[in-house]
Amino acid sequence: KAASPRATVLVEEGDLTRLLPRLRVGELDLFVGRLEPAYAAPDLDTEALLHDGMCIVCHPEHPLAQQAKPGWDELARQPWVVPPPWASSRVKLIQTFYRHRLDPPTDIVESASFLVTFDAIRRHRAIGFLARMVARHFERDGLLRILPVKVAIELPPVGIIAMRSRPRTPTCEQMIEALRGAARQHLSGAPS
Repeated sequence: KAASPRATVLVEEGDLTRLLPRLRVGELDLFVGRLEPAYAAPDLDTEALLHDGMCIVCHPEHPLAQQAKPGWDELARQPWVVPPPWASSRVKLIQTFYRHRLDPPTDIVESASFLVTFDAIRRHRAIGFLARMVARHFERDGLLRILPVKVAIELPPVGIIAMRSRPRTPTCEQMIEALRGAARQHLSGAPS
C-alpha cells in the first residue's frame, strides 16, 4: 500500500482446497502459503519465499506457559485448535504424538482460520499450532506464549502460487515484489 496507496488489496484467509479453484478461475491473483507438493501442477507458477517452522502456543496465563519444559503427555491432555485434517501440518502433528507413544488430543477444534485459532487460545485456553513467524509476532505483543517444546516437523516453504498463463497486472507485480521484500527482511532478522 505504501507504493500504491490507491490500489485495492483483498486478503482472503483459507487453505488451498478452497482458494486454489478460485485462483484458477481468475477470482484471485495469487496465493501466499505453504507450497504443498500435492498441489503442484503444470498450470501453476510457484516461488518459495522462506522456510518457517511450526510451534506450539498457548495463552500467557495458561498453566503450561509457566512450566520450563512441558511434556507431550501434558499437551495430549489439553484442548487444542488444530489445522484441518487434510493439512500436512495436521498430519505431521498427529504423527508427532504417535512418535511419543501418545494418543493425539481428542478435545479439538479444527480450523484453517487464524482468527478461530487465536480466539480458541485466548478465550478457551486451548493449545495452538502456529507458524513460528506468526507466533513470534503475537508473543512480542504479549498475546500468546510459545511453549518451549521441540517441534521436529519438516514442512514445505512458504511462497507464492500464481497461474502460469495469466498475465499479471502491475498491482499484482507490486504485491509480489512487496512479498519478496518482506521475506528478505524477515530472513535478515530486521523488524518488519
